[in-house]
Amino acid sequence: MVLHVAFAASLRPSPLSLLALLLVGGGVASLLGDGLPWNEDPAACDPLERACESDAGATNSPSDHTAPAPTLSAGNTCIDVGYLCAELAQNEGIRLQRWRNFEGTLVVHVPLPNSEDPAVGRALQRAAAQGLRAWNGQPFLILADLRGDRDPHFTIRWTQTLGGSQLGVARTRWSPSTGLAVLSIELVTRNPFRPGQVADARQIRLTAAHEMGHALGLAHSDTRRDIMYPTNTATSMSAQDYRTIEVLYRMQDGTLIRR
Repeated sequence: MVLHVAFAASLRPSPLSLLALLLVGGGVASLLGDGLPWNEDPAACDPLERACESDAGATNSPSDHTAPAPTLSAGNTCIDVGYLCAELAQNEGIRLQRWRNFEGTLVVHVPLPNSEDPAVGRALQRAAAQGLRAWNGQPFLILADLRGDRDPHFTIRWTQTLGGSQLGVARTRWSPSTGLAVLSIELVTRNPFRPGQVADARQIRLTAAHEMGHALGLAHSDTRRDIMYPTNTATSMSAQDYRTIEVLYRMQDGTLIRR
């Protein structure tokens, strides 16, 4: 079994001027930002395994009898696939890791952050739910459960700080027999550079959307307009975001692509 290093969202120690608007409807979401960085966790990841640190959590449906995943040539595979092969610019190979044998609605519990004032907590809770729903229908229906009356596939966890400049982190686990499982998405409630100040709800929307992309199996994009670009320069969920997730879920989980 492989444990995944968290993909972390962070921001520079500069004035927080992010303006974000999330419009959800008909499977399309729009996100506005001002270029805050999404930096990977300092821990190194194996590019063929994207192995990560994690704790414990829910899994998707296991499959112990899946055919061995193929090894493909980038030259024959990486055509019209969005940014699926972007990591090959720095690595000899990448392994595709996604949810396997999942059908229906993906339920994510989004609790209130207990460490904050209820009014502030509700604003952060709603913002996180909107960010998750940016991927609604891509590839699964997504239900952000705010009341906790549904059995979740995973849960948003709130903490005042993740250390350093991190705003959020997706913790996942992958194995050849079960595919990708999401342990949690963790989001902060406090501004990393102003410890006494609550995080901006608009930042939390963008952070949740970016981390949800990782939770679905996406790595970083190499194009500035995509929500999965390491630095948040996107103005909307791009055609490449949708194309990449479409291709990922059309290919066999565990597929190895080599240069």
